[in-house]
Amino acid sequence: MWSDECSAERGKGKRVEWCFGIPIQKWDPEMVTTYTKGKDISVMVWGCFWSKNGIIGRSDLYVLDRDFESKKHGYSACSYLDVLEDQMLHCWEPGLVFMQDGASIHTAKAMMDWFTEHGIPVEDWPPYSPDMNPIEHVWFHLKKYVLDHYPELGALGSGEDAIAALAKALVEAWNALPNSLFLSLARSMPEQVKALYKAKGWHTKY
Repeated sequence: MWSDECSAERGKGKRVEWCFGIPIQKWDPEMVTTYTKGKDISVMVWGCFWSKNGIIGRSDLYVLDRDFESKKHGYSACSYLDVLEDQMLHCWEPGLVFMQDGASIHTAKAMMDWFTEHGIPVEDWPPYSPDMNPIEHVWFHLKKYVLDHYPELGALGSGEDAIAALAKALVEAWNALPNSLFLSLARSMPEQVKALYKAKGWHTKY
């Protein structure tokens, strides 16, 4: 079971667009793609997917809540525990192994005790690993789907209503992503591992 969090910022997910011309044209308005400087509103989400006997399963996309009792009012082990309580108890089944990275909110003692208590085995993930988690590729498709299908989000300002609309769009986008995407990522894992060994831990095409 591959899991991770993603900070989804409004407007992100656009592909680089190439255009061709002569040098004198490079600053012409039609040759330049503008962008907003600084960060826009964002939503932190968590997701998980798995493959068992060729069948793909996936969790709901969970929108994380900030822990306002934490030092910086960010996302804490308590935020993550809410995710596990809401999702893992109906997603996990015997024969699956859960994968999470080494973020401190994942490896806190309370979290590891929770996995032990519920009998859920956790994959030992190296602390300085290359991006071998296939769900990283899902985030790109998720953001692009929102960008393509919810252009109205850009006109909603930056208040709570805009944040709620972005969160709703992300959940709908996650549900709309085809199973074929997740299946292809799961099936690519053996080749990813081979490529990583061949590159001795260096960059690969994945």
